[in-house]
This record gives sequence, C-alpha cells and structure tokens, in this order.
Amino acid sequence: MLTIGIGGGFGFIMLFNVWGIIWPNNKKVIQGTLAGSPPANAATLARQAFLASRTNAFLSVPMLFFMAASSHYTILGR
Repeated sequence: MLTIGIGGGFGFIMLFNVWGIIWPNNKKVIQGTLAGSPPANAATLARQAFLASRTNAFLSVPMLFFMAASSHYTILGR
C-alpha cells in the first residue's frame, strides 16, 4: 500500500502541474497570439510551463516504478 500511495502522490503532483501551470499558461500564450499580440509576459509563462513539464517528465519513471512495485516488490509495501 505504501508504494502505490507514493506512486499515486507523484501522479497527483503531475496532474496539478498540468492543470494548474502548463495548461493555463499555454492557453494564455495561444489566445494572445491568435488575437494578434502575445502577452507581454509570454516568455515567463513559457518558462513556467517548461519547468512544470520537465518536472512531470522526471517524475514519470519513479511514478511508474512505485505503482508497479506494489505488486512486484511486496517487501517495499510492508
């Protein structure tokens, strides 16, 4: 149970990165660009989205390991 919880926790962090940072920032930049003038802070928004996306990429392997470890390495869950 511990390992699946850790993996699920990583999954929630990744979910909140997408819904809270990446998606809203990308929407602001795209909407501004389609309107004819990108937002003044487009570089900052892009950098924040990039860092959150990179964090998700780094967390994906440990998340998969901990979620798979719950059934394959039962000693970690005790």
